Amino acid sequence: RDGPVGVEYFLEHGAALKQELKEKGALLFRGCGVNSAEDFEAVLDAVPFENMPYLGGAAPRRQITHRRIMTANESPPDEKIPLHHEMAQTRQPPDYIFFYCDTAPISGGATTLFDSRAAFDLLNLVDQSLAAQLETQGVRYTRVMPAVTDPASPIGRSWQETFLVETKPEAERVMQGQGLRWQWLDGDELRTESPVLPAIRLDPVSGRKTFFNSVIAAFTGWNDTRNVGQRAVQLGGGAYLPSAVFEQFLDRAATEVVNVPWQVGDMLWLDNRLVMHARQPFEGPRQIYTAIALESG
Repeated sequence: RDGPVGVEYFLEHGAALKQELKEKGALLFRGCGVNSAEDFEAVLDAVPFENMPYLGGAAPRRQITHRRIMTANESPPDEKIPLHHEMAQTRQPPDYIFFYCDTAPISGGATTLFDSRAAFDLLNLVDQSLAAQLETQGVRYTRVMPAVTDPASPIGRSWQETFLVETKPEAERVMQGQGLRWQWLDGDELRTESPVLPAIRLDPVSGRKTFFNSVIAAFTGWNDTRNVGQRAVQLGGGAYLPSAVFEQFLDRAATEVVNVPWQVGDMLWLDNRLVMHARQPFEGPRQIYTAIALESG
């Protein structure tokens, strides 16, 4: 979509746009008259997309508007954020994720997209056995969270901000509701282990299998002073991913992704069930706002 349209356009065409998003997985709006975080929020409300709190996410972020707009992952600009489905390491990931460019970087900083239907097909081509294991066993994620948000880490969100709480008893109630196992560590750090979650799902529109998980992100990106990525994700049966095979899959995947460079005012909608996203390193200021949503009804 190109050219200014205003909120009224999204009120009138919201249902059709949402259906197109479910089919294609991603929609880019350029020069459409969205000029602020408030405009961005108004568009999402107009369609409408049901607001969802960022509960259980790992990325350090700041709230921008009172209700739904926040910053995208604020990890250091020289780091690449690997491909992932937003919050796929939780029991209830969002159905949609949206981005808005408030400040474009001088160079780099593209958002990388990869259709998870194509990702499953590629993995099945590279190693049918691993694809079958992921489908039948699912995966489990392990993460250690700091007591205070660590902006130097792409998964440095504190346990208070992760679970939107202030005290350990409050955090334990949330974790129990999410089916997590946990252990309090020295320095008030928190180790969590997810229940076994599906790694392969079915797209009801196309009938194709999707590589819906946070496996790439965990394996390649959950590295900091507290975590080691290759030990952060396991098959449901307890085995770690075979490194050589998975690296081969990642090398092939890198040739099939699409990079979306940002211009000020751009708005990118993703069906989180269909499309993974990543961030390329960048130079200069870059301010991307984001929001997540559930399927209404």
